Amino acid sequence: MGEYLYLQPKYVGKFHCDGKVCPANCCKRDWRILIDYETFAKYQSIESDAHEITSQLEKNPEGEGYLIKQGVDGCPFMIEGCYCGIQRKHGEQFLSETCLTYPRQLCNFGEIIERTLTPTCPLAAELILNSKRLEFEFAQLNLPDWAQGNLVIGKNKVPQEIYPVIIELQLTAISILQEKRLTINHRLIILGYYLFQVEEIIQRNELHLLETLNKIYRSEEFFAEQIPQLLDSVNFQILEFAETMFGLLKKIYGDGEVLTTESNLHYIEKLCKAFSVNFSADLNIRELAENYFDLGEIKKSFDADFAGAFENYLVNDFFGGVYPYKVEGTIQQNYAVFIARFKILELIALSIFAESRADENSTRTEIFKMLTDISMDLNHNENYLAAIENFLQNKSDITTLMRSLLD
Repeated sequence: MGEYLYLQPKYVGKFHCDGKVCPANCCKRDWRILIDYETFAKYQSIESDAHEITSQLEKNPEGEGYLIKQGVDGCPFMIEGCYCGIQRKHGEQFLSETCLTYPRQLCNFGEIIERTLTPTCPLAAELILNSKRLEFEFAQLNLPDWAQGNLVIGKNKVPQEIYPVIIELQLTAISILQEKRLTINHRLIILGYYLFQVEEIIQRNELHLLETLNKIYRSEEFFAEQIPQLLDSVNFQILEFAETMFGLLKKIYGDGEVLTTESNLHYIEKLCKAFSVNFSADLNIRELAENYFDLGEIKKSFDADFAGAFENYLVNDFFGGVYPYKVEGTIQQNYAVFIARFKILELIALSIFAESRADENSTRTEIFKMLTDISMDLNHNENYLAAIENFLQNKSDITTLMRSLLD
């Protein structure tokens, strides 16, 4: 099969799927679990269970292969103890690629495979969010037996000509996101300027200049001399923030067809209570801005308590989502989606913190669970993603985004 060079956060090596302690969100959710034709043929070859297994599958209406028919309790193949009945009885070689890899995310860039975990898995989220700092490593690894050396790993939207520079581009972005001398929002501002310059270089077809740009953004001279000027050039506008953020949330949660997940609506109820907002009515932007301003002291405590966890979330999301090429569109549009997704999570987390900050342990547990729950929609709910992208279509100007989202 041969070895592959992996770039991954070090925590990936610590992960083990454990049905005894996992609530099996992946198996109990109404997710689209794809069964490819090859796996379907394997099921047909099982003399004892072929019909029992294939009767729980249906043709994929949007493409090739089949989908597992999800029941009220999720996947019909899940057995007691949150184990997969197919794997237990026939072995992991009978699992689909989706079930074999989750919660691992893999993207192949020719000679290097990027690998990370998604926080939609509670056990993965615990490793990500509780890490002191996400550190990365290169590892030379064999593909597992089930891959048979032929696995096509991780479809992505990165142009082929960017493959030689994507690793250093992402590592430079991560170094910005992990700059603890800056607040999270200030790091996101600097990231925006970096990606803006990256896009200009790519548009001019001068990829050789990216190496110099990366060195600049990772140098102490740049931090001391240029970063203060860049930050001074962005003046946060609280009215624009209220209009943008609550307008986006209204777009998502004000339409029952976009999101109806019961657990997630529970979090939105807390947000509505914290900011006195009604997404079924017209938004009072000035009142919402004042309500956000009134939480100023609470937000300082919140930022101090959760800066580390949110740093890890952002780093993991940027790397695992293969930004700045997660969605179709320009690098600036990808940046807009990246920070908007994060600000949704941050605002909901702030609402939880404002309501129950007296109980530190339970508050932290609830916020971490929220990050897992909402991440499921951010990564798997097509309507949710489309609502964010559509709302931001005409709002991707980098300066406007910074002053309206990053305080």
